Amino acid sequence: MLYIKKLKPSEIVSDEISRVKRELKSVLDKRDPQATRTAFDFLNKNIIRENLIKEQHGLCAYCMRRIENNLNMTIEHWQPIEQNVDTALDYENMLGVCDGGRSFDKSKNKKEDKTHILCCDASKGNKIITISPLNPIHMQKIRYSEDGKIYTYPQDNTLEKDINEVLHLNGENGLDTSTHIVKNRREAYRSFETFIKKNIHNGKLNRHVLENKIKNIESQETYDEF
Repeated sequence: MLYIKKLKPSEIVSDEISRVKRELKSVLDKRDPQATRTAFDFLNKNIIRENLIKEQHGLCAYCMRRIENNLNMTIEHWQPIEQNVDTALDYENMLGVCDGGRSFDKSKNKKEDKTHILCCDASKGNKIITISPLNPIHMQKIRYSEDGKIYTYPQDNTLEKDINEVLHLNGENGLDTSTHIVKNRREAYRSFETFIKKNIHNGKLNRHVLENKIKNIESQETYDEF
């Protein structure tokens, strides 16, 4: 997970949200989760997805898998509509996430159910979580191990419960998710490890090498996955 700095929504996004609030005010006034979700579905989601993709540099807010509009992307409500109707049309409450394995095709996987583990929003559903990629303090605690697992340091049991039991960002019971996020995270870790080893001279790594690497990564409009 990476810290996501929420940007001011584009004018077109703000106008679209205002339109739905205005035209479906009577529906929203019912304060009923199902009715509120109906109102949310009246939004032109394409323009919202594009805004979220740009804001998140093309990565899922939870697993950092690539997300693309109309392909594998979902608009996630960090506070579920079923739990808080007031934030259903609040852009600050919206995140761009991957499909979490919903598109998994069992016929192409011999292990079938054993690896059909959903993650991210697909696993979270209507559950309330504490961990938030919008919270810089939470994101400063995120660490990755060489085997591709995500954890917190110093250890935060509340955040790790969300990571493991709700978002399933480490798979489940030793099995990876159907989106292979643990495997892909492990490969990303090893790739960077190789980069580090290639740039060590006389037992030392030049600080400027790392600073330039970070600068290059952060200057990209679309980040590398994981």
